[in-house]
Amino acid sequence: MRIPHTIPKNAYEVYKPSRTTLNLVGEDARPIKAENITWDEDIPPTLVTLCVQSLVQSFKDRPVLDLLPPEALDLLLETLPTDLPVKLTVPLIRDGIYWERSARNRWKSMNDVHDYGGSWKRLYIERHLQDELEMMPVENFVGQEVAVLVSLCSSYVHRLRLRQLKVARLPPLMEGPDECSTELPPMNHIDLALIIRGLTELEELDIVFGELNCGMDFKWSFFKFAVSDCHNIGIGMESLQHITILRLHRCTLDDIRLAALLQHLVNNKTLIELDFSHCLVGDAGAMALGKLLQSHPTLNILNLCNNMIGSKGAEGLAYGISHGGNCPLKCLNLRLNSMIKDEGVAFLCAALALMEEGRLAELNLAGCTITSVGALSIGEMLVKNQSLRILDLSNNQLDEKGGKYLEDGLKHNQTLLQLDLRVTGILEENSLNIMLDLQKNKELHKKQQKKLRKAHKSRVYFQDMV
Repeated sequence: MRIPHTIPKNAYEVYKPSRTTLNLVGEDARPIKAENITWDEDIPPTLVTLCVQSLVQSFKDRPVLDLLPPEALDLLLETLPTDLPVKLTVPLIRDGIYWERSARNRWKSMNDVHDYGGSWKRLYIERHLQDELEMMPVENFVGQEVAVLVSLCSSYVHRLRLRQLKVARLPPLMEGPDECSTELPPMNHIDLALIIRGLTELEELDIVFGELNCGMDFKWSFFKFAVSDCHNIGIGMESLQHITILRLHRCTLDDIRLAALLQHLVNNKTLIELDFSHCLVGDAGAMALGKLLQSHPTLNILNLCNNMIGSKGAEGLAYGISHGGNCPLKCLNLRLNSMIKDEGVAFLCAALALMEEGRLAELNLAGCTITSVGALSIGEMLVKNQSLRILDLSNNQLDEKGGKYLEDGLKHNQTLLQLDLRVTGILEENSLNIMLDLQKNKELHKKQQKKLRKAHKSRVYFQDMV
């Protein structure tokens, strides 16, 4: 007996009788056993079933869907092979059981449809395009064929994640004697401009330049990329109307390549998050990002974790934050930039000291080589700042003096809600007092939120009465 896809598979298991029940007196003599799904195996199939089976066998040559009644259509989609070419199935088959079967048969994990807006068709097409691009050698890239694939998938791709991109293989004589050299030869990848430009509904772009599972063929050149690759990403993004997240991380992105990318983002009005974490961005790149912060109208999150930013770069970011009247930056992550040190922290604190409520709310300075001198700047900043809600100073050598500076500053602050001071060397007494001050701020914040909710309800009620 065929169980329709509209019935959950675990429903049969729930109502399946136990072995003890089947051994009860009278079970053998029971003529009708509704739980037996094999009861009709010896019964010839109906004419409708035979017709659907014939349509399934010839579907590649004669795809028929619109003329079928609902029950026959469901049977066809439940039995149709899942290895049919996407150029045939994407335009014809709607979202539902066929795409769920296709995804589960092709990938054994990472099939959480909730991550794809509840659409199995979107899940399959996004992952299919990802696999095609990740495994495509540069030598086999044919622009016309890729454009056809992108056009086919465009309406369903809202997020493109590329965990690897194969690099053009150079002849052995051109690879150079020093594979660990910091000099980056022109390592080109597939034309990303053609791909990104064609994905008109794209909202999130996540790219890692590198290769997975290199094995014994590992070379450092597999993880390098050219300035032209950054230009191609930027050119492709210029025409996108819905892009909100750009992640270019865990790669050799340096100041030159970042500048090549940012020149195409100057006129962007939709980006909410930029992630350049675990790269080689230095002071010049950070200063370029500071200029972007001055004018960008929607950027909320900037992740620069584990880069090579120093005090000059921190100064550039601080200038961008303090002079960015149009930029609503809420979160800045500078974790593991060990060259920022106390001087860079002083620049950031100077910008944050006069920042009004509603601006930068989260700052991560973990592992930035901050000492008690930097803690003094942070403590003085907390006295005046009204925007910060979350501050991470973990894994810095603040010592006893630094803890006291932070405690003194926090006594005059009513907005900070979280302060991470793990592995900083401050005294337990200072840590306890800081926790008590934070608790007071949390209670005050709850009261303020409660008042705002009441005021909002009152306004809504008044508007309804009017």
